[in-house]
Amino acid sequence: MSMPNTQDIIDNLLRGVAIAAVNRAIFERKPVFSMGTVNQGVRLGGASLAYDNLVRPVAKQVLPQLPLPNGK
Repeated sequence: MSMPNTQDIIDNLLRGVAIAAVNRAIFERKPVFSMGTVNQGVRLGGASLAYDNLVRPVAKQVLPQLPLPNGK
């Protein structure tokens, strides 16, 4: 597992804030420019970063070894 660099961290956090802003504007009908958007975006970005660095490498190692239900 490699450590994420600064650009990966910033990219995930900004993507999370963008997704949170769209979610709040379209579905929640709340103000987009608020600390609530930033807080939700940081949570989404942190979860995305954790998934990219912890879950995805393990899944890539485990899943190819599992047999498929159709026998292929």
